[in-house]
Amino acid sequence: MGINKYYENLIFSGGSKINVSRRVDADFFDTVHWHPYVEVIVSRCDGNGATVNFNRYALNRDDIAMVFSGDLHAVHCAREDAFLIIQFPIALLAIMGALNGILPQLSRCNCVRRDPNDPVNAAMLARIQDIERHYFSEDPFREVRVYAALLELFADIGRLCLPSRDAASAAGESTEQANMRLMAQACLYIAENCVKSLTLSEVAARVGVSKSHFAHLFKSYTNMTFVDFLTAERIKLAESYFPNPRLHIIDIAFESGFSSISSFNRAFRKVKGCSPTQFRATMID
Repeated sequence: MGINKYYENLIFSGGSKINVSRRVDADFFDTVHWHPYVEVIVSRCDGNGATVNFNRYALNRDDIAMVFSGDLHAVHCAREDAFLIIQFPIALLAIMGALNGILPQLSRCNCVRRDPNDPVNAAMLARIQDIERHYFSEDPFREVRVYAALLELFADIGRLCLPSRDAASAAGESTEQANMRLMAQACLYIAENCVKSLTLSEVAARVGVSKSHFAHLFKSYTNMTFVDFLTAERIKLAESYFPNPRLHIIDIAFESGFSSISSFNRAFRKVKGCSPTQFRATMID
């Protein structure tokens, strides 16, 4: 796959970290593309659709498609104002420990359906209205208010996508819920310490389970091996350094936890399908 052919270069105006748009670029109707940002796609009417990583979702009013960094996706609609689009770097979520710990699960939750009988779902849609209202207001602190609403939105999405922690506390934590909690802790620890020489044994000991049991749980929870997850976190960190023109590729490799430029190049190409230099060029063109 040619990286430049499918890459969408998003522009965040005025130094903002968040884009909100009431219109979809007609060039991307039914066209598969990707970008290194999170995108929340809110359907404004019935009969829309979205494809994320080759899975197609029919979307009615207030249904949501979620796209994470690097996901191949496309929108399907009859007119440009069929969606509300919210775009932002994943770092805005990852900086919050509670959200960072559940990102592996959230990244597999690509569609959230409207449910008028669910108070959490209703609160989530209210957050989206707040994001839109604040973004298009003249409030000098509008970006702060948008960011606050965005965090609340993903807290709501987390409550919808994950088993209820309140219910677990009330009824006694099940084995499955306990394992999920441990793996969330492990993922957070790996993300926060990915520049270190972490080992599977070290992280297993930190969450209090055996090495073999941890390896099995981790693969089940993240759909990735420990090494692949650690590598993905390091590459995610490397991507955040790419826009800085003062950093050379070799500097980024070491700052991201890789032991050599060759191991960085090899891992990056395996995950992204291109070299770090090629990927960086698409981001700053």
